[in-house]
Amino acid sequence: MSEQESISTDQLIQFEFSEDSLNSFRKNKYISIDLYDKEGKLLMSKKKNPTEDDFGKLLRIELQGAYYLAKDHQRISVGTSTETDSKNVKLFDAEKTTEFAKQTASLLNDLRKETFSLEHSARVQKSMNAVLDDFTSNPDFEHGLFNILEILNVAGVPLESELMTKRTIVAMGMKVRTKKIVTDEDKKPNKKDHLAVMTASFLADIGYSKLSLSDSPKLGKEEYALIQQHPTLSYLMTLSASDIPTEVRTLVLNHHRPFRGNGLNNNFPDTKNVFNKLMLVRDKFLKDLSKKKIIEDIEVQLKIQESNVSSVNFEEDIAILSLASEYASLTTNQSWRPAYKSSTALKIIVNDSFFSYSNKNIRHLLDYVGASLTNNENIINLGDFVITASVDSEKRAHFDICQVIELDRYQTRPKIQRICTIKPIFKRGLKYHIEDFDTQEIKMDRRRAITDLASQTSSTQRIIYLIDPILNGPLFEMASKLSTVG
Repeated sequence: MSEQESISTDQLIQFEFSEDSLNSFRKNKYISIDLYDKEGKLLMSKKKNPTEDDFGKLLRIELQGAYYLAKDHQRISVGTSTETDSKNVKLFDAEKTTEFAKQTASLLNDLRKETFSLEHSARVQKSMNAVLDDFTSNPDFEHGLFNILEILNVAGVPLESELMTKRTIVAMGMKVRTKKIVTDEDKKPNKKDHLAVMTASFLADIGYSKLSLSDSPKLGKEEYALIQQHPTLSYLMTLSASDIPTEVRTLVLNHHRPFRGNGLNNNFPDTKNVFNKLMLVRDKFLKDLSKKKIIEDIEVQLKIQESNVSSVNFEEDIAILSLASEYASLTTNQSWRPAYKSSTALKIIVNDSFFSYSNKNIRHLLDYVGASLTNNENIINLGDFVITASVDSEKRAHFDICQVIELDRYQTRPKIQRICTIKPIFKRGLKYHIEDFDTQEIKMDRRRAITDLASQTSSTQRIIYLIDPILNGPLFEMASKLSTVG
């Protein structure tokens, strides 16, 4: 942009010339934002390796006041250039990741012709352990970039292999970053829980290798019913490998039940469906003495389903599998649509989360691996419009359009200003979802109440929808207009 060009002032927020921000520019040898005057005219461009004259110019600009683009806020909080920021380290080796995806494709080919065996199981678990060790041995594993899309976009592997590889990698990242690997009594790293999630994410969809499905985006009832069988089918396929742990099989069996909620706000209310399917299989095998081991494992799983009691970690692991699956699917080319870019996929997941995921589940995705999946760019930024949901003491849900006015470390917990209340339009096709919002049912908040979600840890209020100009242009235009109403 030349110095003669200017931008709209509604995109600008005032820059605070603090000692920390200036020291950050010096330390990182990078002025990471463009600075403008109050009319939107460019005063100073971002610059690498600034000179003392440049810092002198910064001090002169301070006297007249300066502004920067709201979308560049993260550049200030991170305060680093791409050359020096460890968050920009790519965590996955292209050759190793591509080889892992090719091995996955080979396994799927085997399973189309033969039974899942102990040999297959050993290969899978060895691969999972190698991927986990390679990931955690990188000193930047907690902050670096998940360059999985970049690698798989050119790997040339089949669709099923691409999906399984992505799901496993993303599930691993979420589990590692939400639960640290600690050492056991023998001073060895205890990776059991992490490997269980990874192995389950890898095996969750192997049942598809035994199904014949069309590529149509609109599934008929029969095909949808067939797809619903795949968790049970994947579970049954693992029974021929006795070394697969029970907890892995339980995760595989339940990986499409990510949120245990109450009432309408839950696409997955109970375990009866899984229980009934297992009962049918058990009854079918009861008279076959060769199926004794299989029946024993099914009995264990039936008790787990019947008790309907599981640990918080188990519920979170199921959500991790489901979130990783959705992300993998959305970012992969399908016969009926091209792949969504990473940021769009994350927005779609958030906008479909009200009936499927808890606040904590979405936080695990966005706050721990979200930016790593989008080149360290948040999908929630200053000035964005969001819709929050909250539940009152009488268990009634309320939905508010809010604007993000302050953002710190976690993008799911910004400080927001309420603009108005709005009513969602609920629909049920194959499952419940929010189809849109009723723009005729709006009540303005004249107080423009401000809420800091980061400090409201006990509140039920959470972000359930991002008003994106591409995903929902009319709603975005309406929110923009309402935000200017006095």
